[in-house]
Amino acid sequence: MKNLTKKQIGWIITLLIIIIIVGVIYSFNFFDSRTKTVNAISQITIPFSLIVDPNNVDRGVTPKGINTDVKNSESEKERVINMVEDMNQSFKENHKLYFLSKDQQTELNKKVKKQPHQYIYSISLLNFGRDHSGKYFTISCNQYNDTKTIVSYRYILHYQKEQIKTSKYVGKKSNKYPPEFLIKDVKVGKDGIKDSKSFTQELRTAIINSGLISNQNAIPGDFNQIAINIGLDGDKSNQGLYQLAKHANSRLTNFAITGYEVSDVPRYSRIFIKQIDDDHSYYYTLTYNRNTAKFTHLQTGIHSNRLTK
Repeated sequence: MKNLTKKQIGWIITLLIIIIIVGVIYSFNFFDSRTKTVNAISQITIPFSLIVDPNNVDRGVTPKGINTDVKNSESEKERVINMVEDMNQSFKENHKLYFLSKDQQTELNKKVKKQPHQYIYSISLLNFGRDHSGKYFTISCNQYNDTKTIVSYRYILHYQKEQIKTSKYVGKKSNKYPPEFLIKDVKVGKDGIKDSKSFTQELRTAIINSGLISNQNAIPGDFNQIAINIGLDGDKSNQGLYQLAKHANSRLTNFAITGYEVSDVPRYSRIFIKQIDDDHSYYYTLTYNRNTAKFTHLQTGIHSNRLTK
């Protein structure tokens, strides 16, 4: 140090000051960055199902459901009966099925007029209900001919107020009599639709408590007693409950009510359920018997009288 000039000593002191300043700034930035990192990590939310049991990660999503808070089924039934009566009157006057699209009318005429003695005689009503597209009812265009067999061409008509919005052909059946499954002057009574949401929650709870969700060793017979406990027919419902549990997520939240349908023959309200699991859809029908005012069975698939003879 004795051999250093005053100028050299000044440079060394300046350099040391610079190093100290840089060190202080780095220290503040380091602790601030570490604090930010800790805060960021603390804000990450880990799903509770992963902490409790990594095997219970939810699969699938909940399908979009419909509103089951039905106000007045009696007035809705009266509305669709009046609409079909108007259809029959209009058809007698001008022989046109205005509620079908032009392509559907052309296609139906081709089927009916394959034989000169065949013709559409009447339109009858099968059911009414609701799905994601709105309110609908199902009709039969009844074809007569020289034989005693009547061919029934079935269509689902979506409507708003008294206006037909869309029509869809669903198939045909044959019988000795024209089908009429919704009967005038017969009261709907308690339809069970409003109660269906709470009943499906009861059903969900019963399956969860059974411990059979996603159980690879479960069989349909394991669900007989579960069905009986909630008032369903065990033999008619065990397959539906089995499939619902098989494709359930950890809390059985991957299903929803997506439609309903009301008829007088049989005197059922049918509740349609959709379940999603790994991008696959599964469908069920929950039946409410309006004679006994009880939910009676849960079946796989869509069950409707739209294609009943």
